[in-house]
Amino acid sequence: MIAAIGNSAYLTRRTAPLLREFNEHDGTDSPLLVGTDHPGGARPLERAGRTVITDRDAVLADRNVDRVYISSATGRHFADCRAALAAGKHVLVEKPVCLRAAEAAELDRLARAAGRTVFECLSYPYHPAWREFAARVRAMDLAGPVTVSAVFRVPGREATDFRLHPRHGGAAADLGTYCVDALVRLGAAVEDLAVGAVLLADADADAGTAIASRPLDGRTFTGSWAIGDSYRNSVVVADPGRRLELFRVFSPPPDAPGLVVERPRDGREPTPAVSAGPANATRACLADGMRQVRDTGTAGLVGSQVIARRIAALETLTTTPPAHARTS
Repeated sequence: MIAAIGNSAYLTRRTAPLLREFNEHDGTDSPLLVGTDHPGGARPLERAGRTVITDRDAVLADRNVDRVYISSATGRHFADCRAALAAGKHVLVEKPVCLRAAEAAELDRLARAAGRTVFECLSYPYHPAWREFAARVRAMDLAGPVTVSAVFRVPGREATDFRLHPRHGGAAADLGTYCVDALVRLGAAVEDLAVGAVLLADADADAGTAIASRPLDGRTFTGSWAIGDSYRNSVVVADPGRRLELFRVFSPPPDAPGLVVERPRDGREPTPAVSAGPANATRACLADGMRQVRDTGTAGLVGSQVIARRIAALETLTTTPPAHARTS
């Protein structure tokens, strides 16, 4: 049986119904257990008696729970993963699995020693629109200077939102993770990315960028993210002749279609290149995590080296308070 730790909006909005589905598929009719350090102030997850809000230790002590989905604030991921492994549980954890590369290595070591699996839930690559976009990019006959960009920028959040707290990695952990991951999947070497903070007109905004260039083949990679800006969410690959863009790539709504648009540089109207049907990337990602857990040959943090390098690239931002936070 799978239970949850934490009580994020993402768990309430998207994941809890899916976790119930997985338990029902496994023949478990019990309500979904959600453990939090503040059960009295938890978000309303109760749905027809199918959710029980309790404390974290009760979830970890429950012998019927063999898998835990961690949905706590980002800065708590490492401690919660470590506690779950110590309790003998497999772990599915929202991205990023932790904020420091050394912590990722430690979780991999602990999971291997315990014969348990840790799976980071980063769902956007599971949407068929992403797969179609990446395949089309690989097939493109790109010529001349090529730019690859990944942008995820959102308006400001409530002051109480944990993502704004420096302890939880800020925008770099929440949004930069997506951008850096996408750039690497499209050919960037993560070690070549120069990552830094960006100052916006709004002093309370939290923004960053990642840039790398490859002079030998004329490719430039740029990631841009922000909390406190106008909404943008896309990935673009372009050369002097055309531009291929995937819209709403990161955190797509459940059962949302995907749209890839090609924009010729000669002034012709853009045309849809790919229109993927509705798909629930979160469900597909969780299903893969469940398969990894059931595979008795899988132990450790799945994809540990790739994840650790991505975390290391962002670490200077995710573990250092932004300037406005340090002076406030």
